Amino acid sequence: MAGAVPRAAAPMADPLLTVTPQTATGAKCREEPLRGRGQKDGAFSDPQQSLQEALSMLGSDDWELKKKGLFNIPRLAESHPEVLLSRLREICLAATSEVTNLRSKVSCSAIITLGELFAILKKDMDSEADEVAAVLLPMVWNSPEFIQKAACQSLGMMVENVTPARAMTVLMDRGVKSRYVQVRKCAAQLLLSLMEKMGVTKLAGTPRAERLPQVAGRLAQDCHKDTRHCGQEMVKMLLNNQKFKKLLEQSLSPHDLEDILTRIKKKIFDYFVLRINDTHKKVKQQALEVLAEMIGLLEDALTPVMTRLMEGITKNLNSKDPGVHAAAVKALDKSIAYLVLVEWVHARSPEVVQRYALPVLWSCLENKALPVRSANVCTVVTKLACALCEVMGTQLIKCAESKPPHVQENLSSLLGW
Repeated sequence: MAGAVPRAAAPMADPLLTVTPQTATGAKCREEPLRGRGQKDGAFSDPQQSLQEALSMLGSDDWELKKKGLFNIPRLAESHPEVLLSRLREICLAATSEVTNLRSKVSCSAIITLGELFAILKKDMDSEADEVAAVLLPMVWNSPEFIQKAACQSLGMMVENVTPARAMTVLMDRGVKSRYVQVRKCAAQLLLSLMEKMGVTKLAGTPRAERLPQVAGRLAQDCHKDTRHCGQEMVKMLLNNQKFKKLLEQSLSPHDLEDILTRIKKKIFDYFVLRINDTHKKVKQQALEVLAEMIGLLEDALTPVMTRLMEGITKNLNSKDPGVHAAAVKALDKSIAYLVLVEWVHARSPEVVQRYALPVLWSCLENKALPVRSANVCTVVTKLACALCEVMGTQLIKCAESKPPHVQENLSSLLGW
């Protein structure tokens, strides 16, 4: 969408939603010679008569006449907007009725015409946004790909040009509640783009703002990964504002909010795991150093992702590169603040320790992190093993019995058995 702020997760962007004024007004399902963009405004010597003729063409049974009528309406809007504004409802009803035309060329032309009206008339189309969106959104789901693309582009032009609060309301009322996956995905991507463009501070002062946290929470738990991603990005934005943060806590159950935040953290640290294992030594070293700082700041909030991070850290403990080795040791050292929480966490929630902390220990031992040339590494892993032994007792020994012999040997060595 024109003017939208780029998102970090650019690879998931949907090609159907790549909207610019050029693509919206020049979609390929209309033949370029027919568009007549080079014609002068003076082509309509009597705009009132020309509008009536265009509407008459739309009422014809001849599909080529329908296309011509649809083509002329945006041209009239460009040169004589006042003529269209006086009959805007009638015009939009005539155009939307052709969106579901069985002749795909007519359907595509009608969809593009509506997008062009949003681009030309802008906020004057506020009153028509809801009904137009109600017709366009279903075309995103149950249509050939080129029709879907045209519908997404025209919806994008709507969001770009009508009043932001109006566009937000339409998307929340008509789009995100849909039972169809593709419709929710389209609405979620457009809503996220709109939120990014406006910014969280401006959003907080808009009508219906109190609905955003609930909508974002619902989308963040959607069955479709792209829709879910959009919802998670919305939640991240809203958490930066105290008003929205409070509304999120009120709109979602503690379990649902925690689940969403956990997914967000995991997605962020997926990138860190990739960089920790990067083939370029300098990139790997930098990633480990940044991770060490983040572990120190986030501490036990890293619980759900600690196992994967520790796997990446331990793989670098035996690196022959001094910089990479030192960065891995530093990252492991910073983990002490997390590791020594085992006893406290176990008293409150034993299953959390067995689900997260125990796999960290196996990760350290199974990846043959021991023995290494750093006493610091042995200290950290020993602290973890001792803390787990303290709270789990003989259960730790039973869990170790299913592990490879070298893991059992390393554990025995650490605990002095």
